[in-house]
Formats: sequence, structure tokens, C-alpha cells
Amino acid sequence: MSRDNESAAVVGLALAAVPKPLRSAGLRERLLGSVVAPGWRAWRGRVAALWDLGEDAVETIFQQAERPLAWSNTDFEGVVAFHLDGGPRTTGADVGLVRVASGAHFPAHSHAGSEEYVVLEGTMRFADGRRESAGDRLYNDASVTHGYVAEGDVVLAVVVRGALTPAP
Repeated sequence: MSRDNESAAVVGLALAAVPKPLRSAGLRERLLGSVVAPGWRAWRGRVAALWDLGEDAVETIFQQAERPLAWSNTDFEGVVAFHLDGGPRTTGADVGLVRVASGAHFPAHSHAGSEEYVVLEGTMRFADGRRESAGDRLYNDASVTHGYVAEGDVVLAVVVRGALTPAP
């Protein structure tokens, strides 16, 4: 066998050992969407689960949130909110998006119930030095007091149960 034929045979064996790709309707698009989706859209699935909505509904909400007038002021400087109706599992909760301007301090507080959120953008730096960044999903029960500083503009998808209570 010539050297060229031997090389071709080795390459042929190597290619034969490569598994055939799995085919699933929409798999490629879902994978690419989860990897290359710009900004908040990368976390659409996590937000859909948090808000108990379908991903199409979350996409529509994200589009609505692109309008500055869709946001309302809060009692905290540098913090605005976008309120919405979540799915059945969020009944009675305050559901929406919260944007905290870069450098703004969200004061230490707790909730009468719980707070669950997905960080969509930016980084939250807590007093204990911990940082939560885009893609992190967190849960705080009523016993947790927390506050943070926004490193870059921070956007959170939230489900809050119970009134916010400022820390003493």
C-alpha cells in the first residue's frame, strides 16, 4: 500500500468513528439561540420558568420593555420597574423587571414572603463581597436581608411575594 493510500485509509477509519449527528426539530436553532442570543434573550428559558410563562410571551415582554415609557419610577433613586402579569404559579406576587443604574445602591431589605430573580444584565455586589451576574438565578426567603451595589446597569427578572421591608 502506498503512503497516500495508507493515509487515506487512516482518515477514512477516523471519519467512520465519528458519531452521526442527532437530528431533532429545532435543536440547532434552540442551541444557537441559547448560546448566541443577545443580552437578556440568552436567559429567556430561565425567565419563562420564573414567571410561569412561555418563551414566546417572555420575548414579547422583552420587546415591550425596550420602550423607555414602559418603565415606572420606584421609591429608590436609580431604580425603575416594569410590572407584568405572570402565569398561574405567580398569582398574588409582584412580577416584572427591575433596572438598577450603574453605581446605584439598592438598600438592605427583606420581604414578608420571598424573592426570586434571574440576573439578566450587570453584576450585583453584596455587602459580604458576593457577586451575582447575568444568568444567575437566586431565591431569598423572608429570613434573608440583602442589599447591593450595581456594577454596570443591572436588570433583574423578579417574582416578589410580600412587601419589601427596609433593614433597620
